[in-house]
Amino acid sequence: MRVLELPACPACGASTFCTFDLGAGNLLRRCRSCETVSAHDYADPADVYVDGYMFGQAEGTFGLDVRHPLFQRYLMRVADRRVAMIEQATGIREGSLVDVGSGTGEVLLAARERGWRAHGIEPERTAAEMARGRGLEVTGAVLEQSGLPERSFDVVSAFHVLEHMPDSRDFVRTMGRWARPGGFVAFEVPNWRSVQRRRLRERWPGLRPREHLVHFTPETLGRTLLAAGVEPVLTRTPDYLGSPQNLEHALDDLVRPHGRFRRLLEPLSRVRVLDGQEARYPTRAGWAVLHATEALYDRAGVGAVVFCVGAVP
Repeated sequence: MRVLELPACPACGASTFCTFDLGAGNLLRRCRSCETVSAHDYADPADVYVDGYMFGQAEGTFGLDVRHPLFQRYLMRVADRRVAMIEQATGIREGSLVDVGSGTGEVLLAARERGWRAHGIEPERTAAEMARGRGLEVTGAVLEQSGLPERSFDVVSAFHVLEHMPDSRDFVRTMGRWARPGGFVAFEVPNWRSVQRRRLRERWPGLRPREHLVHFTPETLGRTLLAAGVEPVLTRTPDYLGSPQNLEHALDDLVRPHGRFRRLLEPLSRVRVLDGQEARYPTRAGWAVLHATEALYDRAGVGAVVFCVGAVP
């Protein structure tokens, strides 16, 4: 595997940093100009985004397998909520959307079900083939080589793509070129400010050494969009709690697996067998408590991810 140096801050282009250890020798750096956290180096994308990346078949720890039926149900619920938040931010219903890095197509499916005209951009061959097998329109290329007309979509989205890019501002500007005048771009990235990152440190799922190049907070992502000429209109930090998660999944996402919070929720859950797996699942009252906690995390800006919609001139 070839390792490439990341000489400048992906968010602002500066080259002066403060280096620190997140834990277990995971060295990161904070930009002295814009405060964005980034890696020192990264793996050659040609070695990372190979066939099977979305199926857990890439080398080492890169990628993940999204095909399990339970995970697919979770991803579809998350995708529907993403499109709903886009609708809330933009006021657009049944518009046109291009999803960059569309993977196996969950956002495209959710958008189509809500009446949108959706097109995917996915350079990884096996993921694009799975999405096409679902009846979706997916171009197997990067956006600049897709052949899609510029300035023609109501919304251009990229979920968990920006953190892989060595030049954040350039990628945001490129996305904006495919939005119509007065259109929007939408991003989602792991949240460096999240409770998950602060409590889990080097075990944080968003770290992904040599795969994730840059780590955003709500504030640093907003500044990056502004520097690229995009005006943020909605910023949220959701955790996406809900079915088919069991109680353990939800508590893990909130990083509250033990103690009084668990003791509060156990009486508000029931043991069930779902898809052959026995686990404890929250009741309606249990989900109400969990969603109220998620809302508190969101308002404080410490949920698992940063979701941001920006207006393009």
